[in-house]
Amino acid sequence: MRLIKQYFRLSLVVILLASCTTEIERIDIAKNKDVVITVDCKKHRQIDFYLDCDIEYSELPLMVIDFEFYKGEEQILKGGLDPLLASPKSDEVKIEKDGIIQWKFYGKLEGNFIPPSNGVFTVHPTLIKNNHPDLKVNKFELVLVK
Repeated sequence: MRLIKQYFRLSLVVILLASCTTEIERIDIAKNKDVVITVDCKKHRQIDFYLDCDIEYSELPLMVIDFEFYKGEEQILKGGLDPLLASPKSDEVKIEKDGIIQWKFYGKLEGNFIPPSNGVFTVHPTLIKNNHPDLKVNKFELVLVK
């Protein structure tokens, strides 16, 4: 019973946070190789990154999303993260059939971007993944939220 109450409270917090956010951009970074996202930012107004994922595999894939952040021509930040560690995951479904796992989820990626000043910033996300023959990426949408 206590676990159910904790789960319910966590669900309410996630719903509350989701209702207070605005989706800025959504792009499938597996299908679009040279992605450039332009965002008009306010100083210190945090931008979070989420992943809307639908993949199929026989072996858990190795993946990294590499991020580069620019203001004009100046690179102000560069880093990468494992997108499959997104947390918390909502609408998660993991089904195994004939040795193939289909995994769908929507989850928050680790980290965020806090602009150091007002202005237009560009984000260059790149998906780096292994090319295992059983890996099928149906959807891999990066979602920017403020």
